Amino acid sequence: MKAEKIYHLFEVGRKSNQEDYIWPVAGEATENDKVFIVCDGAGKFDNGEIASKLICQFMAAKVLIYPEYKISEELIDKLLIEARERLITYTREYKLNTDLTTTFSMVILYDQKVLTCCFGDSRIFHVRDGEILFKSEDTSEVNELVHHDEMSVDEGGLQLSIKPVLHGIKADESPINAQVRWIDDVRPGDYFLLCSKGLLENVTDDDIKSLLHTNDRENIDLAHSFRELSEGKTIDNYSMYLIRVNVGIQKKNGSNGTKKVSNGTRRGRKQNKGSRTWPMLTLSITVIALLTLFFYLRRSRRPEPVPAFINQTTQPVDVGRRDSVASAISRPAHAASSSTTKDSAKVNPEMPQAIPQNENYIDLGAAAKSAQANQVTKQKSPTAQMRVRFTADESCSLKIVNVSLGDEIDWDISPSDIGTIFLKPGKYSIVATSVSNHAKTKTYQFDVKAGDAHSIQNVHILF
Repeated sequence: MKAEKIYHLFEVGRKSNQEDYIWPVAGEATENDKVFIVCDGAGKFDNGEIASKLICQFMAAKVLIYPEYKISEELIDKLLIEARERLITYTREYKLNTDLTTTFSMVILYDQKVLTCCFGDSRIFHVRDGEILFKSEDTSEVNELVHHDEMSVDEGGLQLSIKPVLHGIKADESPINAQVRWIDDVRPGDYFLLCSKGLLENVTDDDIKSLLHTNDRENIDLAHSFRELSEGKTIDNYSMYLIRVNVGIQKKNGSNGTKKVSNGTRRGRKQNKGSRTWPMLTLSITVIALLTLFFYLRRSRRPEPVPAFINQTTQPVDVGRRDSVASAISRPAHAASSSTTKDSAKVNPEMPQAIPQNENYIDLGAAAKSAQANQVTKQKSPTAQMRVRFTADESCSLKIVNVSLGDEIDWDISPSDIGTIFLKPGKYSIVATSVSNHAKTKTYQFDVKAGDAHSIQNVHILF
């Protein structure tokens, strides 16, 4: 299944800034993209874009790692919880209010069916021939207040609650139960609309049905048509992705539609068989030669890991953080580093701490000398020295501190990750903290020497 036509809106409305976030990034979606996400952020001081962007980019990077048969409601909830832990870590690091919230709506196009996922008051529609076949439910606080007659109506219409969304992804321990629905009945020309609640301020279900039905007959500019209904009238940000799909038709064996060949035609084909022999033989030889050359060149190249989301044209900007830290320890670009580590004593850059002799201490110098198998490459790199590869039984956050230089980075590891980091010579303290229980920590001390260059050390984190 492919996205035959893609329309999007990413408008500020009458607010001062944009707190929505969409994936792929506005204007970059192509027909090869399979994942479409719309998030509607909220929070004090109009900084809801932090939550919407962080959750949106994390989910866009994660969902394509898993094949279709592994995707389930439980897995989606698990990934959303993992994304929320990043949001919680961010709010703590920058001392932000925990009211940062975002709704979440996502559509994934598979070969013959579509996955829809919604959490909060963003909406998803499935439309065919001008009729809405499916519409996700609104689980926001606004909807609950309407059901309990707790909202007022004035001359300007419905007075929306100023409180943040109740059932959104929030930087706290609120439960997450996303609405996940598989749609098996998908036909060529069907539409899937994902939108934030701002679009629905002035766009009704009848408007959606009318515009899409008109487009089927006249091929109008749908993005412009939706914008006209909202521009200058919508208070909130309004964003959408509207995808018209083209479902591949599987070939069926059988006699239906197959014309019988007459005896005369068969004789004619038999007579022409000799005239086609040489061109077919030449073509076969050419194909074999090209395949041989391809596999020879492929074997001669050093194999490199291919990301699981390679078929997605538009890739999440922060996806590199999922697997590795590209260079040795360095300061984060977004903030100055701190000289403290979570759940451990303060680190003094001028007076390095003594390395405790316990089961967590790893003598990297001995490990480098003990085995030839640890050699990774013979070419020296200006930054890559000791390679440390992490795996974990549960999701955890890492604070990696170069005690000698006072530099640090924060990093996240999940059970499905194999994280790799390169360390230059120096003393390091690495503190692992469980995402599900922050009281569970594990500290690793590394003393990397110049002689440890190009060696590798595996560390499995088990609390």
